[in-house]
Order: sequence, then structure tokens, then C-alpha cells
Amino acid sequence: MRRRTALRVVSAAVGGAVVPLSFAPAFAATGGRPEGPQKPTARWDFDERSGAVAREAVSGSAAPVDYVFNDARYKPDSDPVRRRGVQGRALYFDGYSTYVTAEGPGKLHLAGGMTIDVWIAPYAYEHGIDGKPQALVNQHDPGARTGFLLGLRRFGQIVFQLGFGTDLVEVKGDPGRPAAKGRWSHVAATYDPAAHQLRLYLDGRLIGTTVTPDKAPEPAPGEPLLIGKHNRPTLLNGEFHANMYMGLMDSLAIRPGALDDATAQREHAEKIAALPGHRVPRPDLTHHRSRFDGDRHRPQFHMLPPWHWMNEPHAPVYFKGKYHIFYQHDPLGPFWGQIHWGHAVSTDMVHWRDLPIALAPAADSAGPDGIWSGSACVDGDRGPVLFFTGGDDRLPYRQRTGIAVSTYQTDGDTDLPTWTMRSEPVTEAPANLPAGPGTAWAENFRDPFVWEEDGLWYQLVGSGIVDYDGAQVTRKHGGTALLYTARRPEGPWTYRGPLHWNDLAKVPEPGEVWELPVLLPLPGPRGRRTGKHILLICPWWEGFNPNAVKHTYYWIGTFDKREHRFVPDHEKPREFDFGEHFTGPSGFVTPDGRSVVFSITQDRRTEQQHAQSGWAHNAGMPVSVSLRQDGTLGVEPIAEAAGLRGTRLARVRHTSVAEVNRRLAAVSGDLLDIHAVIEPRGAQTITLAVRACADGTEETLLTYDTDERRFLIDRGRSSLDPDVRKGVHGGSVELDGGRLTLRVLLDRSMLEAYVNGTNSITSRIYPTREDATGLRLAADGGSARVVSLDVWRMNGAYDTPAAPAAYDPPRPADVDALPNHDFATGDLTGWTIVSGTTFSDANVTTRTDWGWGGPFYQAETEADPTGHHLWGFNPAGGGDGATGVLRSATVVLGGDGVIDLLVSGGNDPDRLYAAAVRASDGKVLAKTTGRSTEQYRRVVFDLSAHVGDRIYIEVVDQADGGWGHINVADVNVPVRRP
Repeated sequence: MRRRTALRVVSAAVGGAVVPLSFAPAFAATGGRPEGPQKPTARWDFDERSGAVAREAVSGSAAPVDYVFNDARYKPDSDPVRRRGVQGRALYFDGYSTYVTAEGPGKLHLAGGMTIDVWIAPYAYEHGIDGKPQALVNQHDPGARTGFLLGLRRFGQIVFQLGFGTDLVEVKGDPGRPAAKGRWSHVAATYDPAAHQLRLYLDGRLIGTTVTPDKAPEPAPGEPLLIGKHNRPTLLNGEFHANMYMGLMDSLAIRPGALDDATAQREHAEKIAALPGHRVPRPDLTHHRSRFDGDRHRPQFHMLPPWHWMNEPHAPVYFKGKYHIFYQHDPLGPFWGQIHWGHAVSTDMVHWRDLPIALAPAADSAGPDGIWSGSACVDGDRGPVLFFTGGDDRLPYRQRTGIAVSTYQTDGDTDLPTWTMRSEPVTEAPANLPAGPGTAWAENFRDPFVWEEDGLWYQLVGSGIVDYDGAQVTRKHGGTALLYTARRPEGPWTYRGPLHWNDLAKVPEPGEVWELPVLLPLPGPRGRRTGKHILLICPWWEGFNPNAVKHTYYWIGTFDKREHRFVPDHEKPREFDFGEHFTGPSGFVTPDGRSVVFSITQDRRTEQQHAQSGWAHNAGMPVSVSLRQDGTLGVEPIAEAAGLRGTRLARVRHTSVAEVNRRLAAVSGDLLDIHAVIEPRGAQTITLAVRACADGTEETLLTYDTDERRFLIDRGRSSLDPDVRKGVHGGSVELDGGRLTLRVLLDRSMLEAYVNGTNSITSRIYPTREDATGLRLAADGGSARVVSLDVWRMNGAYDTPAAPAAYDPPRPADVDALPNHDFATGDLTGWTIVSGTTFSDANVTTRTDWGWGGPFYQAETEADPTGHHLWGFNPAGGGDGATGVLRSATVVLGGDGVIDLLVSGGNDPDRLYAAAVRASDGKVLAKTTGRSTEQYRRVVFDLSAHVGDRIYIEVVDQADGGWGHINVADVNVPVRRP
């Protein structure tokens, strides 16, 4: 049995279902006219300073606060985030994991009117996924049209819903008076049965009314009262609940009776008068990086956002002594969507400060549905101008480019914290825009790259070339970058045609569309002009492609400004990085003439791992690119990376491999800069092991093969976690004057290796053992000599010191495994088909994707590196229509009694599940189902109370409709040895 990383433990109750708390609100119709607002029947002040509860003041009951790090997987547990409130404390809702489950609104008589009031300070608005509001507080059943909800729609519009059985009535606040981001707003919603009205108030002023039916509202007492989470949230990617609030909340009260205009104004004035200085304080919505202290995989000296999800960094620009970088960012959680531009500033490109979000989707902008990638360029005295891809779902072609300017000319702030987006687009792709052998693919028009040269502005836009039959694409020719020119940033921009394109029939690697095109001059070895440029692109395909989001390609060539074309020196594109994590290039020319490329390092983790960690992806180390004397590309980390070095841990000169290892025995770390120069002297391979345990249980190998002239990374033993992607990657590299020069930057899960100044491997490793921090050097054959080897401990990229990584204690190792627990035999050996036809040997597969969507992310282990798994959907065996039951061998549960397994497929806990069953009486001890997605997620059963019982695993498929299948992999049962 492998030692396993500790996982969140799911209740062993059947199904693992969360049973709603019992509610006993005394709803009843009342006669007569409603009174004004009375004392609350429920109130949450959120004044707790610690712990995972929010106390309801009227009843004194403690409501649980769900939060991802209450029971953290990759770091020490920590409490939900709290900050100063309007009065006392306030609870910070993180947008995806924080919510309160309360015991109902107390003895509230809806027919006599109701009022909800609360202080909120939103950080970000949700897109409005599935047309649902971000819920502030709700206890409703939208299908039955019962109960109530107070929340926010797109761009902060306040709404209140109340169910009457036949109708779910909604009052919307004035869209011009939203709950503004970054400031406290007092929101009040009321139901007035006498006037048959719902009314909304913002800071004491009426902002919306609507008429209600002439009947009493109907409550939804069977639903939990949730604060910060929708009663019926949309599930994203099988893992994330949408329609959740993000920001601070304080003093939530639910009261009987109706609120009128005069009372609303008076109550708000009284609240303000009671505050110190009679002023509402400024909310502290800053995202503190300390939230992730101890995370064993989160990089410390690479640029990454303080919270949640990022994709490619872009728009690097230098202005008034500071470097600025922007990045794709979802502030509402560690998942793709609701794209904003994050912003950070630096004086050296390696030490960073977080700045407020620069750009966010806005109703009056060119990007109401997303602010996608772009670039920046300085426009004289007014400072940098941002060019972005604006998403607008109302348009037939939803992508166009827009522009934003800073407030620098008025405030003089060189941090450039505030930006204004222009409402008009800069460039758009009309239908039938001529492009080489066809027309530009108007539906794919994004990622502007802009620069100014000799008074002329140039803009590249990533796209593809296709043939159309009406609106239907009939042929795809290949990807391209469309070139525009203008005399000023706002335009008008003149279309000049494709800069360059790839013919899919001859050169398929760059894909059907080019994303993130970058054109940079290539300086020579000493910074001199060479007349050559590098054209970098990321390939994109319309359907699923196993090479998507893995590669960056480039050509070296000449930019012909007269013909507005790029002339490559080589037809075939070259791969920029040999790993599978470097992508999303952006670039600029520094004040001293260097061409510098930024990138995103995809972490290749599952959606579940993103949810459990609370963050996704980070930037790579910026690299300088140049043209070497032999005409090849030079690639090295920027010189400023050395400024992150701390203590030197090793300095070795002119010695043997054996002596180096003797010196390295005292060196360890997960934040390292390693520089080595080695003469192979007949050695067939030179290998540097990093993040290595003394016994080799976990290690990552960087190898140069002198016969094959290849540089490789082997992650086969990089992690004992079966859910971590592994494999071997590499490419061809020549020695430099008979020497191997190696530079390695090691940052927790991040690894960047640069060889001979010409090529790189960017990768991710996720060790599970605390002692996986060692270094070793090996040479196979010959008499290799180490010319030099230096190792430095690295400091963090941000103001606070890098926190030590935290690791879980090992799981019990004195146990056996369930026979064929991972289906590594390639069939159902050790399992019994109890009934039906849906399970057979043909269901056991090593497929990495399901053909129409994406990766399974099945387990990868040293014993089963190809990743066998049981795919319940067997097209040859009846697909979703087939049913059956599969059973493992019966074993005695041992160890700590904790079982874990991978599950995906349909969501039907009664007819579609994997279960742990007690053999003596057939009792189901725990079970789980899928989430209507094919990507696996790890589920854990805590059966410690059943250690010593004879059990078996049963996989049940009695569903024959859509999503009528279940997938299972890597079933880990600690088995007591005889």
C-alpha cells in the first residue's frame, strides 16, 4: 500500500450526502395591516474573531461556516477570513468556498411582511451564470417558486426575490446604483403586503419596486437558509458552485414587518450616526497571501496572484522606473471564467507588489463578458495604453479588441492603479475579411499584441484562416496573426493582411488558430541589433486536442515592414520549451534593449485539486531571448533572477561527481537556484536528481544523454500522489564546447531547467514527502568532471518571507492492497461481474480522454504508469444503456480504515455508485456517485470504525439514460495482512 497524502475525509454515511438542518420557522397568515419593521427574528453580526462558526444572535445558535481551509489538504488548517466590519468584525466570503448554513429565519410570518438588511462590500461581481444571482442570503426553491433570496445580478445590480407558489417575483434595483465594489453599502429589501410591493433600498434610498400577487407568500422551510451561497447553484466543471458572493458581509438581519421610505432613510441615518466619526469605514478587501502559508506546492519566488485563478501574464510594460505586468484572473475562485485583468508592479521583474484589479467586465465597455488577453505600450506623456480582447456575447462575432488608459495624467501615480476602458472597440473582424488563401476566422479574433516603431503603431491579432459557406466553416487552412497599423492608439487602424500563417496540411503543429502572437526583435550576443525577429504563438484547436495548452512555437525570421509580412528562416516551427507546462507567451523590449518573454506555467492539476488548494497556475520566470552566433535562439532567465538569491548552500570547483555528492549530502531545499558546468568526458548520461528522498522513493531526474544529444526530465517518481501528472519529456540539445551548462530554478512544485543557454524544460512536480528535498548528481560511464556547481537558497518574490512547506504524516504502510485495485492488469482480474453487461474487460482502458471533451486525469503510479482505469461508458457494450454490478475481492479492512478512490461519470446516488460494503450482512457502509463529468475526482471514506470487518467494493450501474454510466480508478483499500 502506498503512503498517501492526507485527503479531505467524506462522511461515511451512505451517499456522503449533506442532510439539511431541520428548520422550524413559524410561517402563518396574519390578518390586519402589517406593522413597520420589528425586532429581528434572526441576526448574524459576524463578530467572531476565530473559528468556523457564525453565531445567530437571537437564538444564540452557532451556524457552521464552510471554508476550503477548515480542513485543508495541502496546507495547515486555517479559519475563514475575517476583517474589520462596519461595526465590529465582518466575514470575508471568498466567492467559491465560503458560506454559512443557518437554522432558518426564526419565527417569521411572511404574510405580515418581511425585511432583510445587511452591510456588504463586494470585491467582484459574478457573470450571472445560468441567469442566477449571486446569493447574499436565501432560503428558496426556485422550481417551486417559494421562499426568498436577496442577491446581486451582473455588475452589482441588487435584486430581491419572493415566492408565492405560482410566481417567483423579483424586484431589481436601479442598474445605475449597484452595490459598488470596494465600499460598504447598506442594502435593505422589504415585502409590503398592504401595498402588494417588493422594495429595495440602498443606503436608505429607494432604488426599485415591483408589484406582488394578491396572496400570501409561500416559504421554503425544507430548504437550508444559506448566507453567501445560492440554494440551487450551478455546478461548474463538476467541482465548483457558482452564484456565490465574494466580498465582506456584516450585520445581516431578518425582521418581520415592512420598511417604508421614511423609515429606511431614518434607520440608515441612525446607523451612520452611531459609527465613529459618523462615517462608514473603508473596507479592507485586500487578498493576503498569508492565507496560503504552509502550502507545500505553491511557488514562492514566481509571480502569481494573491488568490484564486490566473492564466497568462501579459502586457508587460516599463514606465517611470517600474515594470508592470497584467494577467488573466478569475477573482471568484480557482477556476476559469469571469476574466479580469490582475495587475502587479516591480522595479526589477522578480520582486512584485500586488495592485488592485486593473480591468473588469463592465456593461459600458467593449468587454462586458470578459476582458481577455492583450498587451501594453507607452503612449508618450499619458503613459501606458492597454489593448485587450473584449468579450461580448450579444455580438455574432463575440471577440474584438479594446483599449484602456490609466489616470496617470491626472493623479501622477506611477503605480498606475486605476484604469478606464473605452466603450468603443479598436478593431473588429468583419465577415469575409480577406486573409491569404481564405478569410479570417471572425469568431476567433483575439489577443492583440501592439508596439510602436518610428511613429507608427502596429497591432497583431490572433486568428485563423478558413473558407465559409454562408456562416458555416467549410475548410480550415491554419492559424495566423492579422496585422493592422495606425498613427495613434485609438486608430483608425488599417488592415494589412496576415503577418504569417501555417498550412495545416504541411505544418499542423501551430493549430487551427494562433493565440497570443508575439513579435520581438532578437538582439545579438552583446545586445547588438541583428535585423532578425522571433514570432511566438500558442496553437489552438476548435475541438479537443491532446496538444492543446501544452506548447509554444516560434519562428526566427525577418519582419518586412514594407510588405507587412514576416519571412521565416525555417518553414517548420520550433518548440520553445521541451516541457508540457510553458505556454501563454507575452513579451516586450526593456529599456536596455533586451527582448524579454513572460509566460504562464500551467499546473496541470485537476479541478478538484484546484478547489482544494484555492489557487491555480503561476507565471514562469521571465526569460531573455537572443540570436546566437550560430543563428539559433538563445534562452536564459533574466539576469535579475539572481537578485532573488539568498544564502549560498554550496560552491564546488573542478572536482569529481563523487566529491560533489559528498558536498551535496548537507544541501537540501525546495526553493533553490542551481548552476552547474560539467564536462561529460565519455559519460553516456549526466543526471541531476532534485526534490529527492534519500531512498529514491520520490525524485525528479534531469538527464543529458550524450549519445542521443537529448535533454530530458523524468517525473516518473516525482510524486507518490497518483493524481499528479507524470511522464518523460525532452528534446535535442547540443553540448556547448564539449560542456554541459545547466541552470535549475526550483520553487516548490515549479521546476525550470535551462541547458547551454539554448533550451529549457518547464515542468511541475508535487512531492508528498517532507524529506523530498535532496540533490544528487550521477554520471553513467566515463569520467565526468564538474567544472563548477553552485546552489543558493532563494528568497520570496513578495514582501513576506517564504513560509516553510507543511506536510502530512505518512499513512500506515503495514498493509496490503486490494487485488488489482488499479486495474493495472488491463482487465477485470480480481473483480467479479455480479450481473449485467455494462462491465467487462473491454471497459478497462488507458485512454487519457473520452474523445469529445477533455482528459480523464486517471491515476498515474510507478506500478501503473500508463494509467489503467474502468470506463463505464463502453461504446461496444451498450454505452449508457447497459447496466450491471461489479464486485471486488472480499478483504479484511486494516490500517487506519480510510479508503480512497477515483470516481466520475453520471450523478445518481441511488442507481449509479461505487460503495464499500460489509460482507457479513451486505450493508453499504459508504458510497459515492459521479458529478456528470468524465474527469475523475478523489473521494475518501473514513471507515476507521470498521477496521477488522470483511468488506468489498461494489460498482453499481442501474441507470440507462443520459450519463447512465460510472467510471472508477485507483481504489485504495488498506488490507490487513494475514
